[in-house]
Amino acid sequence: MAEPVPSIASLQAGDRPFVLADHLGNVVAINPAFQATYGWSQADLAGTPLSRILPEAFQMSHQLGFSRFQATEQSTILAHPLRLKTICSDGRAVISEHFIVAEKQSDTWVFGATLTPLPEDAEEEP
Repeated sequence: MAEPVPSIASLQAGDRPFVLADHLGNVVAINPAFQATYGWSQADLAGTPLSRILPEAFQMSHQLGFSRFQATEQSTILAHPLRLKTICSDGRAVISEHFIVAEKQSDTWVFGATLTPLPEDAEEEP
């Protein structure tokens, strides 16, 4: 039997770097672990697109996938660990495990993710 998908609240309350985004894909909140790990402050990211923390080459595909989810409410990447690069505030790209969940609150989707940095020799998923 598959394990239940963790809630956004449980991910946010954990000790891993966490980012919360609204239905438009804009950052609503980050936690102190995200700030310490990736160097971004709440003021740096609040209200900006999530794609700001992604490599430029992935920003357009991220927006397309986000739009597709909004239209279909179906995804193949939610609740599965993904190895992707995360851009730090100083411009470095760090391979991280992203675990993304979505919840419908009222009639609006919100998205939460933990981003855990991996060892330097880890490879990004294709």
